[in-house]
Amino acid sequence: LLLDGCGQCVHQMLLTRQLATKKAKGKGQTQARVNISAALVEDIINLEETSEDMQAVVEALKEDFSRNLSVRTSPGALDHIIVVTKDGKFPLNQLGQISQKSPQLIIVNMSNFPESTAAATNAIRESGMNLNPEVDGTIIRVPIPK
Repeated sequence: LLLDGCGQCVHQMLLTRQLATKKAKGKGQTQARVNISAALVEDIINLEETSEDMQAVVEALKEDFSRNLSVRTSPGALDHIIVVTKDGKFPLNQLGQISQKSPQLIIVNMSNFPESTAAATNAIRESGMNLNPEVDGTIIRVPIPK
């Protein structure tokens, strides 16, 4: 998200850095100073757009951290996982009933959509949350690492 939202900003910042510095030739020489006015910066970088982009990145990071770095385990931790089926893409909580058996175990009951059990297992495994689900018929057991 950071690279997508601010790729242009990074490119503009690198361009600004090239304009603002000049490498000294030879030993003992000092770098030439270049004065950059606020108007020149405004011409190169749209500060309002950059600020909005960075605010969006910060909000996305806050949401991601609160979802993935919480101290307590909750069944809502798996809600955002997208399952790709032959009918399309669906959040896991729309395909299966998610419940917490214990602080170290979350159960996903896929009895309403048993044909999506394998796809849901794959989605949980590849979610980047370091989870290794176990399948028992239409029940997916997700042990939560400490």
